[in-house]
Amino acid sequence: MKEYLHMVKRWDVIIVVLLTVLSFLPLAIFTYAKAQEPKPAPGSESKLVAVIKVDGNEYKRVDLTGHTGTDTFKVTTDDGDYNEIEVKGERIRISAADCNDQVCVRVGAIGKLGETIVCLPHKVVIEVQSTTGETEPDDGIVIPS
Repeated sequence: MKEYLHMVKRWDVIIVVLLTVLSFLPLAIFTYAKAQEPKPAPGSESKLVAVIKVDGNEYKRVDLTGHTGTDTFKVTTDDGDYNEIEVKGERIRISAADCNDQVCVRVGAIGKLGETIVCLPHKVVIEVQSTTGETEPDDGIVIPS
């Protein structure tokens, strides 16, 4: 080991330390941006709702805001395939499915505006929306058309 220490120069150490410190910069930026997000006003009329669609048609709406306890129900497609959906607290997830890839199960629970779970083999989509019909948070980004 001692024969290699003479190969390490001062600038090598400075560069390694600088890159290590800079690797934490995105964490600091995103934490700051998240802290600056406006909080919804207490008593505001916008509530979160999970919209479950099967093959593009709305199957069910589940109120997430203020939901307590655990509810479980099964969505069965015309082919006999199923997705078991669990609503626990103010979050929703697909807890079981008979599809091969199980991607929809591994996504986990969602509960924020704009989040989605998609089961492609069964054509099941769960999307969190607000009661005002908003599907994405207003992040101030304007996309020119």
